[in-house]
Amino acid sequence: MGQLKMLGWTIATVILVEGLMIVPARADRSYGDITGTNTWNNNAPGYHDNFKLDPALVERVSQINREADVAYRDCETAIAQIEQAPEPPRRFARQPPQPPAIPAACVRLEELRSEAETLRATLDQLAKSRPNPNLRTW
Repeated sequence: MGQLKMLGWTIATVILVEGLMIVPARADRSYGDITGTNTWNNNAPGYHDNFKLDPALVERVSQINREADVAYRDCETAIAQIEQAPEPPRRFARQPPQPPAIPAACVRLEELRSEAETLRATLDQLAKSRPNPNLRTW
């Protein structure tokens, strides 16, 4: 047991001495590179991303924006006309009167909104698949 205990003390002492002898890393020297600067203030490389959006996709987004503006104005006008229409005489019937039909411009506006959501999801997927220059190492 005495020999095993002595071996344990020896190993512990060696580990402690080695730990004290390790020199921390220092960054006081600056080595130049081919750009003439040093490694600490080096210029970031130019990441030229050749990623281009499909022109048909860009045109479709622009077209939806234009159509949505027109449909919004038409829908707003149709709703204002419905609100300004005089109310029919009050009836005491078992079934309430039918609400006015939804204007076609409002239906078209909803279709454009759903298509815009689909295009937004497509653009989000393209943005996620595009390489991010901020994550590159240099």
